[in-house]
Amino acid sequence: MVSSRLYNKDDYKKIMSFLKEMYKENKNQHCWLPSRWEYAEHLVNPLYMERGEESWEKFIRIWEEDDKIVGIAHPEETNNAFLQIRPDYRELLPDMLDWAEKAISKPGEDNKKRVVIWTNESDEYRQELLTKRGYEKGEECSYLNKLKLNDDFKPELPAGYKFRSMDEEISFIKRYNVINKAFHPKDDFVNEVPESFLKMVHAPMYRPDLDLIIEDEKGNFASSCVIWFDEGNKIGMFEPVGTHPDYKRRGLGKALIIEGLRRLKEIGAKTAYVEAYGTNRRAFYQSTGFKTYDQDYPWTKKFKE
Repeated sequence: MVSSRLYNKDDYKKIMSFLKEMYKENKNQHCWLPSRWEYAEHLVNPLYMERGEESWEKFIRIWEEDDKIVGIAHPEETNNAFLQIRPDYRELLPDMLDWAEKAISKPGEDNKKRVVIWTNESDEYRQELLTKRGYEKGEECSYLNKLKLNDDFKPELPAGYKFRSMDEEISFIKRYNVINKAFHPKDDFVNEVPESFLKMVHAPMYRPDLDLIIEDEKGNFASSCVIWFDEGNKIGMFEPVGTHPDYKRRGLGKALIIEGLRRLKEIGAKTAYVEAYGTNRRAFYQSTGFKTYDQDYPWTKKFKE
């Protein structure tokens, strides 16, 4: 008998074990990487809580059989919902969708309640189900990319630049500002690192030697990325990746990714993963050797008053 219940903090390791099992079974088809869950728990959720959102914990629901997780429905950012499920338990999807529509839906800019279910393009069964339930598929998607670490990686930096990493004595304030400026170009330099960003370093898969930075000859930080290393599955995940707007179009982002791939291979990783929202970001990662293996689309349902 399958039963469902709300998440509690003791479930964290159990969920990580479930996601690691799913990776071994289907190589990231239709389920998050374990490192994606860590990233959400230790950075994304704290960030949105700082912005006034409730913790995602109260909106996570778990489906179990004989004390074994068979499915998870959960949010990430506002009304975005993700459904992780074992392939043999797809009949649970309607129940999981009922939960997402009830618990994760929120009003949009037009004040109409809506929920967004992210769905792989290869998952035809879920797409059929969503269509029958009145969902509409979005136009832009997140490209899921991977790269087997079989080759040697030799990054090339322009003159005057060098690689650094957070296992050196580096200002965390400077490190935060380079990634913040990459995503928020209009923001001024901040002298206090948000608590949400500090929590990232306590994640089990976070490694300071894989928290990479490119520095120019004046000591300014130009580009940065964090690589999450799943030692058990021998995989790495890049997130977040960004270049300061003053340093774009100099080949720094590409060099940073290739250096990250080199370091991953050096410590025993076999495969690297990265998500890219939109065609421009996809093209960038393709230039570093990544190949797209699936696409993740937002399917939106708006509810009548």
